[in-house]
Amino acid sequence: MKLLDNIITNLDGDSIYGLTTELKGLFLYKKYIKENKNILCVTSSIYEANRLFQTVSNYTDKVRFFPMDDFLTSEALAISPEFKLTRLDTLNSLLEDNYIVITNLMGFLRYLPNYKDYKKSFCKIRLNDEVNIDNL
Repeated sequence: MKLLDNIITNLDGDSIYGLTTELKGLFLYKKYIKENKNILCVTSSIYEANRLFQTVSNYTDKVRFFPMDDFLTSEALAISPEFKLTRLDTLNSLLEDNYIVITNLMGFLRYLPNYKDYKKSFCKIRLNDEVNIDNL
């Protein structure tokens, strides 16, 4: 643990290589605790991102997953509703607090609106409200 703390303290860059998934997870957690700000971790595949997300989840609940299908053809044919919901949950969480966000390369490359436009796009609807579908 002391060696990992020294590595985090003396780290100049933001890239980590050659660690097991468990050590990467511990590294991200320690870095998050030390810096107390959002951390984005990009992996090469959805499989690796999911494994790392599960590992970091063992250390903290301040971790979010931003999955995107690895293949462009799957987005053109059918976007996974589960992935879409998970991405929205991640974006909404980031409006409220700092998190470790884990994604794959396709999730990183995904176009996202800027913060102000995203926040302005919210619409609150309460029970028994009358809503004009065309305006919505």
